[in-house]
Amino acid sequence: MSVVESRLRPTTHRAYRDHVRLHLIPYLGRVKLAELSRRDVTRVFVALGRRRNRYGQPISASTLERIRAKFAGGAEPRGA
Repeated sequence: MSVVESRLRPTTHRAYRDHVRLHLIPYLGRVKLAELSRRDVTRVFVALGRRRNRYGQPISASTLERIRAKFAGGAEPRGA
């Protein structure tokens, strides 16, 4: 178990993992965090803004905010 996992509730850790797996990896592929640019982040959010959930509705603002928080928890993206 990682240090991060030990500080999070299991449901929180699962939600973080799912956001990364479902929403970030499909758009960023193998881009390393250190190589992530503002353009990459913008591209992800434009694409996510077009996606629909399993009920055919846009991804909620709260989900987008939680996904955005994953970037805030890491390094600041490089300039475009």
